[in-house]
Amino acid sequence: MRPTFLALALSISSWPAFSAEPQITDPAKFVAGVYQHFVEAQTADRHYNAPANIYTPRLAKLFRHDKEKAKGEVGCLDSDFWVNGQDWKITNLTVTSGGVALDRNVVVAKFINLGTATELHFDFRRIDQRWLLDDVHSTRDPRWTLSEILKCEP
Repeated sequence: MRPTFLALALSISSWPAFSAEPQITDPAKFVAGVYQHFVEAQTADRHYNAPANIYTPRLAKLFRHDKEKAKGEVGCLDSDFWVNGQDWKITNLTVTSGGVALDRNVVVAKFINLGTATELHFDFRRIDQRWLLDDVHSTRDPRWTLSEILKCEP
């Protein structure tokens, strides 16, 4: 598994920066590519923002609502869900496909961020022949679900 991921990571590192509208044909490769950009950014001591136009209409609506409610301030989502925090130093990364159905795909990312073991499950849905991110779940303490955070409910 490790050599396969390493080969994937090396091939992804030659990708250009994500375009304005990434076409996700393989959710696991896409997630691995996003993390590769995070790792490259940490090596170069710069910031990285993952693509924001990859969400299902349901999740995109929750992001818009959170931004509108925040009125220019920090909204209910006060960290970067991709790294499960505000800062990152990602090590021991593995990305695997956790299960595929006709129009659903779960991608599992496991890594250590600043000494904390993290496992995130990315739920993708195929809508109009496009894979879009529908939700994210942290399966380790503290457990969370992205869509629930964006609803701003206590």
